Amino acid sequence: MPTRRRLLGSAAGAAALLGLAACGSGGSGSKGAAGASVGASAGASAASTRVVDTAKGKVTVPARPQRVVILNDFPMAAMFDLGQLPVGLFNAGEEYVAQPYLERWRSIPKVSNGVGGTVEVEKVAALQPDLIIGIDAQPNLPYEQLSRLAPTVLLPFSKSKTPWRDMAEQTAVVLGLPDALAKLKQRYADRAAQIRKERAAVLARYRWALLQGGFDEGQWWLYGPESNIGGILAAAGARFSSGSVRVKEQASVSYELVTSRLSDADAIFYYTTNDGKPANLGPKLFAQQSFQKLPAVRAGHLYGSIAFLPAGYTEALMALDDFDSALRKL
Repeated sequence: MPTRRRLLGSAAGAAALLGLAACGSGGSGSKGAAGASVGASAGASAASTRVVDTAKGKVTVPARPQRVVILNDFPMAAMFDLGQLPVGLFNAGEEYVAQPYLERWRSIPKVSNGVGGTVEVEKVAALQPDLIIGIDAQPNLPYEQLSRLAPTVLLPFSKSKTPWRDMAEQTAVVLGLPDALAKLKQRYADRAAQIRKERAAVLARYRWALLQGGFDEGQWWLYGPESNIGGILAAAGARFSSGSVRVKEQASVSYELVTSRLSDADAIFYYTTNDGKPANLGPKLFAQQSFQKLPAVRAGHLYGSIAFLPAGYTEALMALDDFDSALRKL
């Protein structure tokens, strides 16, 4: 079962995830940022149900679901940001859960067979859900079985380049809470503007490379200004090294190309687990002699963030804070 760490961190998974959770009052129909129609259909009963468009067609969901099972961490983050708690979660690994979510995450039963395992229908059934939310990119998902338990919404995977934003906003629409994220959205815009203004001098001096350790031996991932994290840092005024600019969104790169892709980076921003250590195979990448000889590494300009692959506004704000912290150290 892929997690957003694999889906957003592989060249093949450059597409992103749209998300929605439906556990509020009915809302009017809306078009999401990716153009996928979400929200209520005119013929649905506002008193009891809502009809939403999904990757499997239209699905009728409760107007006020009380027991939502989440099969991916994008809609999980959206529910948390909206002040909602699912009754069950897919387990993508505790080390990848951002600190603001961790206590809630730990308290919620997991419905997968171990970390990153398959969804177990029996575990889902035991939670008596009235709504199940997943994504259409999840292989071997027992959709038909899950649909017999509760309305099951699979979200489209390939139409959004900014999943953390699209998923959060579409979640709010489907919840009938279109203004619920207004304060978070404003905080994000204000924080990015603040960094651009207050760190203008240091922003003009440094070019950044963005990377993730990856999951495949001998390979790592390089991100560009059109990636999710690249867009967030660009909003704060970041300039990028030639290697990051060249890939635009993201690319899988071999260890042999470390020097050619990273040598002109003045600083490196990378993905960590929630204990601050390089995530995935990051330690192996960092141990490479070619990596150790990079100018940015020799200068000590390595800065990590658990929010490198943001799932919603809270993590986008965390990424901005981590970037600002790095700028203050330069």
